[in-house]
Amino acid sequence: MKTIILVGGGHSHLHCLKKIQPQEETVKWILISPSRYQHYSGMFSGYTEGIYSLEETRIDLDNLCERAGCDFVESTVLSIDPDEQHLLTDKGDIFTYDFVSFDIGSRNDSLEIQGLHTHNLPIKPNYRFPEQIEKLRNSRRTVFIGGGAASIEMALSLKAWKMKMGYEDHAVTVIHSSPLIEKAGSFSSKKMTRVAHSKGIELHKGRVTKVDSTRVHTGEGRTLGFDEIIFLGGPKAPPLFGSSVLQTDEKGFLLVNSYLQSVEYPNVFGAGDCATLQDFPNLPKNGVTAVRQGPVLWKNLTGAAAGGKIIPFEPQNRYLAIMSIGNKEGFLTYGSFSLVNGWAWRLKNWIDVRFVGRYGG
Repeated sequence: MKTIILVGGGHSHLHCLKKIQPQEETVKWILISPSRYQHYSGMFSGYTEGIYSLEETRIDLDNLCERAGCDFVESTVLSIDPDEQHLLTDKGDIFTYDFVSFDIGSRNDSLEIQGLHTHNLPIKPNYRFPEQIEKLRNSRRTVFIGGGAASIEMALSLKAWKMKMGYEDHAVTVIHSSPLIEKAGSFSSKKMTRVAHSKGIELHKGRVTKVDSTRVHTGEGRTLGFDEIIFLGGPKAPPLFGSSVLQTDEKGFLLVNSYLQSVEYPNVFGAGDCATLQDFPNLPKNGVTAVRQGPVLWKNLTGAAAGGKIIPFEPQNRYLAIMSIGNKEGFLTYGSFSLVNGWAWRLKNWIDVRFVGRYGG
């Protein structure tokens, strides 16, 4: 019997767990994750704004594994020895595998900014997200670092919650070194800038160089005070791969081929934010990519275990993305096209509720 270990409860692994047949006798499946609950990132903004309850945003991995006939282990994998095919967890347990797949996401931190690690509010791994949102809600001066979709969406959702609760005097600031949602194109970037200003977000153009206990400093000589600061300036690699012999890209993400296999160890797979495709190094690390990788990962894990066929993952050139911008309005982008209205938010809500329901029901 082959043993396949899934490390992390990310989007691609959720698909695999849903596909496992409980009566399967040729493969033993194990999921190792640091929390029983996987919080769906697509609903982070809605939870921040108070639209969704905690239960509506999370998937019970233990229950999902029980239905699939998969063993669930609540632990964090600290290291991997791909030659001996061993995993070591934070509880001191050693697991042996025939095949292993990583879908552990990324981290929201940056070692390049002096002092940030000490004062940053980490929301990843995502089981930490709910408790950190309470800190943001209580913060009178909140600073987000980063001009991408994750940063501006969270800032707008937090501001919407504060306005509803009567905290109009609470400042929400976004510091960004490049145009907002730059990857969506200049037209969408300018539109998002207008949206942010109209909803009371304070925007500051600059690159953060240093963070101390009460102030954030930029390379332009500007300083801003804060009560809470959160880095959402793009995904950073988890430390697991950097401490192993597995080959990574220059940023520390697991380097995989088109079949989602480690370029050196074909029985090691990676999907979602924690991995970089060797042939498509600039592919966005987001939920859309991770969801699309799920079916390919499933076919390749089961195919490899059976000594059968595996298939390549083929990225999309363009994809639909919808950000929540507060008060049940959505900012939809598709390539360089964008629109802002309530219909876009309703579509996002339908997609997100359906996704969680697929794995929680």
